[in-house]
Amino acid sequence: MTDKLVESLREQGYTEYARFSFSELAVPLQQGLRSGNIYATTFFIFILLGFGGIGAFIAHFLLTDRLTGGQIAGWMLAGIPATLLLVPLHELIHGWMFRWYGAKDVRYGVIWKKLMFYAVAHAFAVNYRQFRYIALAPFLVISLLLIAAFLMVSAPWKALLLGVLVFHALCCAGDFGLCAYFYRFRGRQPLSFDDADQDMTYFYARPGLEPENP
Repeated sequence: MTDKLVESLREQGYTEYARFSFSELAVPLQQGLRSGNIYATTFFIFILLGFGGIGAFIAHFLLTDRLTGGQIAGWMLAGIPATLLLVPLHELIHGWMFRWYGAKDVRYGVIWKKLMFYAVAHAFAVNYRQFRYIALAPFLVISLLLIAAFLMVSAPWKALLLGVLVFHALCCAGDFGLCAYFYRFRGRQPLSFDDADQDMTYFYARPGLEPENP
């Protein structure tokens, strides 16, 4: 099936500019996060805001004697295993977004050596605009749900949810990184698709200039 897709893309004037196995996707996401463009900057701003929120939360509840330092640390650290419980929802949101754009063959998997979970749409090309919505939807949806819950629960649960919010944001580094990588080629109408049978991700674009600066 991917052969037909590749042939169709070539007929439209597209050429391959990169390919990575699923286990190698850390390479483009790291390149993206180092690029300093809008996606990389936004990610680091969110992380800084998250840690700033943790600092403000700790100061507030210590000063008001509502929680001890040990209680705050314990509840926040519990956010790590709690974040793992959100992985299925995170990947399902990716999958739902693929289906929203018309993908029929959506698959889920994990690379245990790297503790990397993924959702891919086999032989389904997405453009830059679609890619960014598919990639960032879990971050937006889950963050909003956690913030809403944070406003309605008591102090210990607030500590837990704040920990989950920050840890989940850190886990979204790959989503932001791939958007940042894709963004560099935005002037060449880039496309991406996955070959789930071969565990490969391909990036195509129309011939043009070298990757753009942020």
